[in-house]
Amino acid sequence: MNNITKFVLSVTLAVSVVSCTTNDDRIPSLCESFSDYFPVGVMINRSIVRSMNDTIFIKKHYNCLTSEEEMTPVIMHPRQDRYRWRVADEVVDFAQRNGMKVRGNCLIRFDQMPDWMCFDGERITSKDSLFSRMKAHIDTIMTRYKGKIYCWDVVTNAVADDTAIILRQNTWLYQIAGDEYVEHAFRCAHEADSTALLFYNDYNLNRPDKLERTCQMLQRLIDKGVHIDGVGMQGHWSLYEPTREQLETAIARFRAMGLQVHITQLDVSLYKWEPARRHLRRNETIRMNDSIKQLQADQYSMIFDVLRHNSDVVRNVTFWGLDDRNSWLNNSPVRGRKNYPLLFDAYRGTKPAFHRIVREAKNEHK
Repeated sequence: MNNITKFVLSVTLAVSVVSCTTNDDRIPSLCESFSDYFPVGVMINRSIVRSMNDTIFIKKHYNCLTSEEEMTPVIMHPRQDRYRWRVADEVVDFAQRNGMKVRGNCLIRFDQMPDWMCFDGERITSKDSLFSRMKAHIDTIMTRYKGKIYCWDVVTNAVADDTAIILRQNTWLYQIAGDEYVEHAFRCAHEADSTALLFYNDYNLNRPDKLERTCQMLQRLIDKGVHIDGVGMQGHWSLYEPTREQLETAIARFRAMGLQVHITQLDVSLYKWEPARRHLRRNETIRMNDSIKQLQADQYSMIFDVLRHNSDVVRNVTFWGLDDRNSWLNNSPVRGRKNYPLLFDAYRGTKPAFHRIVREAKNEHK
């Protein structure tokens, strides 16, 4: 057997393994296992929606989709007179053909704004101009997808990590309009589509200090009569957080405010959360083994136990990636570091965490 034949054989075998794992009827459907609780979604992008293997896998396990970045302002609306609809349309069309819901991600995000929104040439624009442009942006997008996208992350990641302030102040949006830009975005969104659910979306909301400041911001908006339906808790969690108490407390706070909760970007990293990108250090890579798999299964089990028992307010859980091979946490925030944060391994094989949460969901209804 020559080298070319060996290579072709190995590729064919790898594809067969992935295909077999993806379509194995013995593996229960993830979304069907949680049908008594909440929809189960997944992030999808251009390459995924155009891959037959990926779409077969998605249709088996998920009933809600969130576009990765194709709907963010800088990508969807790069120039004032130009929108990029193609990929977002493909995602929405795929969902409609297969009876799936779509979450819109996202309308306004401080680090994903095109220059034209905040600047006139080299000069920063006025608040009136910013608000006019935001309204046109939100109106156009939400009108196009009215009746097709059932909820939107209207504003994402606005609350600061600095515990001394509420909103991020080192952003052009804040520099131009202060905290009014958040209110304006929600008011515009509700005017554009009064039938869509409107969410504020952020990370680390399980942490007490950020939870408190986020609740303060949301309560101020609610007191002003701003229409907000819920909070997206970005579930970029790990073996180390959240604790059960943290997760239960956060959900209880949002419930008390009359808000739904969506878990919007779920994965469970093997590493502690870090705020900034950096290079790999010597001997810091964790190798996946049975012991680590069990720890991850324990954390997923705890998370889903809390979510199931709060399914009256937790109305959606969306995973941020199809499998470990394609996770954004590979090389982020640490360059050169492999991670294993999802329920499916690099070959779409089910991990102990998958079987644990599916079994517990089914046993609860026996």
